[in-house]
Amino acid sequence: MGLFDKKKKEKNIEENTAENIKVEDSDVTESVSNGRRFYVIIDGVTTMLDGNGSIITGQLFGSIKKGDGVYVCQAGEAFHECEVQAIEASEGERSSIVEEAADTKVSLQLSLSDDVKLRKYAVITNIKPQDKIDPKVSIENPALAGLVNGISIYGKDNAYHGTLAYHASHAHFITPIKMEKEPEVNEKGVAVITKDTKIGFYMLKSQVKLTGTAEDQDSMVLPLFTDWESLRRWEGLSKDGQRIHTQILSFQDVYGMLKRGNVYAGIAINPFNKVPCTLPITYLDTITGTPGYQKDFPPKDGGANVHEEKIPAGKRILLGVPKESEETTSIRQALLEYGRSHEDILSIAFLTKVEEDTKIVRHLVVLEFPEGFETDNMKVHMEAIYQALKPLAKEITQVEYAIKGRVKAIDDVVAAHALQMVVYNK
Repeated sequence: MGLFDKKKKEKNIEENTAENIKVEDSDVTESVSNGRRFYVIIDGVTTMLDGNGSIITGQLFGSIKKGDGVYVCQAGEAFHECEVQAIEASEGERSSIVEEAADTKVSLQLSLSDDVKLRKYAVITNIKPQDKIDPKVSIENPALAGLVNGISIYGKDNAYHGTLAYHASHAHFITPIKMEKEPEVNEKGVAVITKDTKIGFYMLKSQVKLTGTAEDQDSMVLPLFTDWESLRRWEGLSKDGQRIHTQILSFQDVYGMLKRGNVYAGIAINPFNKVPCTLPITYLDTITGTPGYQKDFPPKDGGANVHEEKIPAGKRILLGVPKESEETTSIRQALLEYGRSHEDILSIAFLTKVEEDTKIVRHLVVLEFPEGFETDNMKVHMEAIYQALKPLAKEITQVEYAIKGRVKAIDDVVAAHALQMVVYNK
């Protein structure tokens, strides 16, 4: 958890070239008409003595009332819809049955089917989760929005972090952007940033030094918001009623952007809420390195194959220098920046690989790591590099990886053409 400078940075900290990116503006439909939002983080479940139903306990954020319709959000499951039948709220050391409660410890009885098995750190909320992203409807991430409120209470529990990691990695965030020209509205009424429009992202300074930040540098984080209500708490962001433009980013978009350079030390989720949540890049690395994440988010078809390259016996592979083009120049520059910003990478080479019999052309990134570096951590770097190269790839559709020192034929070619192939050397 960290504190942030309330004043936004006036200059863009990173510019990207847009290619038909959807945006969400400040006049999109509100999903909660009365403005009341609440979240309960479940930290205990007790089965009633007669076996009919359960009583859940948890920390309430916001105001809840008996009879409220709610959604139960559990990691890896579709949400469950039910109603609050009874509320017991804590008042100091005492508790009592109440009609409504706010910002306290509560026990709830829900009209939930006995078939639903509630788990610790599920979230109960009156905000409906979104099955898919619709630029005409406000972004909502109620499970994540609720969970981040509990980071100071449950932050020492690994199970809490596992649940937080799941919802963060499956989220779509909004973040404010600056654009050199206004977006166009397409035939479906969706605002779209036209191709080649330059866009800039904001940054905030964390008052807590994050892991990986140099001693002489501030920890700058990318502000991300789970919903528009959290974004509107950013005082001074909109001047004189000016419309706020935002970009919708998946966790994978965010991770790829952060790993592309050394501008950001991490992310800040809902930084202007009562309980901001700051996650350093090392935390995000841990998320992407888990088997569950890799199962849910494998490389897309036609993208990078995140595995070590091995040349099959009997197959002739031709290795060469990639042809000069704007695309390969951009990729080489991205690889150079990635190497410079990660101390555990000793060198990076970029090659073209052609199968002699099929004439299939692929590209190969050769990475060098310190002796004894763990394979799982190598794969984390491979995935991060894939995310960094994905926005740059056009004609290049397949990228594979090799580890220096494991395939002699590749090492020999790189050594012979080091000036043309090695893009980074520590």
